[in-house]
Amino acid sequence: MPPKYKGFLYPQFLNDTYSFSLTLYHPQKSGNDEISFSDLSQLKPPEDFFAGTYPGSQDETGQTLSQAFWGRTILLSGFIAQSRPDTADSLKFTADELLKQFLGIKSLEEAPLFYQSGEFLGGYIYEYKSIFQQHRYGQILILLIFEEATTDKLNDIQWDLPELFLYYHKNRQIFLDSCQEYKASQDEIKKIEETIQKFPRNISTNGQPDLSDEDIRVFKREIKNLLDWSLGYSQRIRSLATFQNTIEINRQNYLDTLTRMEVKSQSDLGIWRDKTDRAFQRFQRQIEVDLVYLQQGERLLDTAINTIRSLVEIDQAERDRRLEQQIKAIGMGVAVGAIMASTSSLIFQEPMTFPWQEQRGEKLHPFTLAFLLSFAFAGLAWWGAKWLIGWGRKRR
Repeated sequence: MPPKYKGFLYPQFLNDTYSFSLTLYHPQKSGNDEISFSDLSQLKPPEDFFAGTYPGSQDETGQTLSQAFWGRTILLSGFIAQSRPDTADSLKFTADELLKQFLGIKSLEEAPLFYQSGEFLGGYIYEYKSIFQQHRYGQILILLIFEEATTDKLNDIQWDLPELFLYYHKNRQIFLDSCQEYKASQDEIKKIEETIQKFPRNISTNGQPDLSDEDIRVFKREIKNLLDWSLGYSQRIRSLATFQNTIEINRQNYLDTLTRMEVKSQSDLGIWRDKTDRAFQRFQRQIEVDLVYLQQGERLLDTAINTIRSLVEIDQAERDRRLEQQIKAIGMGVAVGAIMASTSSLIFQEPMTFPWQEQRGEKLHPFTLAFLLSFAFAGLAWWGAKWLIGWGRKRR
């Protein structure tokens, strides 16, 4: 830094955020207080300043600092050796040249976009920033001063400037983060739709589902995937709702801070109120629209999960019913076989006659009697077991 400049550092802890204000100035001396445009490049901070890191930081700490960095604002202010024109547009070319000389660039295409200009504390201010996309130089303000009263008012509010800029940078970054969350959610919705389209196509929609063992395995695997996506998707929706509330809180803090600055400076700072407030409200409306779309996707996801579960449960119930019928048939066959095996020896004890024969006996054949009694006792045992099971369920 050339020795002709002096300065001071003012660190602050604002709510949950650290900030610092670095003020550099050229002491006024009679006949020696002019600064040419070409000298402004000496005041440009290093590139690490714009990235929110320290020189040469490539480690994990540097990456963490970069991710935790909300933004930066550079305010250039100085007297212009001429009388104040009627409109700020008259000196727009001068402000553009100041910006190019300060950044050391040849074209404004490399600088942040021009945002607005207007009256500020008796001077004219020119804002260069991009709200809806990132720019490595952040926000740059150029204040052209024409009288000492502007400097006095600026001194009255300079300690409040870091807090005001903080709320702006917070809301802007939160909105950009919400856009990333929304884009990631859209990608997940596409994966969900692609997964649903891969489901088996031979499922009957009118009758019972007819699923193979492979279909069941596919469904179970996809249910697990959809449940994982559902959890992440719900977290993204919750994040967007949190972003929306946080923007509203920061918006109110911004307006309260601006009102306090207006009282201190006895000036109208509407140039920082109206357009910025509309931008914050636009952030909120956009997030609200995104939430509506994502909630529709959440319903699609829930419907897909419930449909798959229902298909699997219905098919499983049908399989269980068929298995139960098979078990009953096998059990009946085993029971009959056991009865036949235990009574078959009685077949040859006496000659067996039939009712339509003239030489039929007066009493039942031992085999017939044993066979009927076995079935009767089996029926009584089945009824007794069924009654005991029902009684036990009622007691529980």
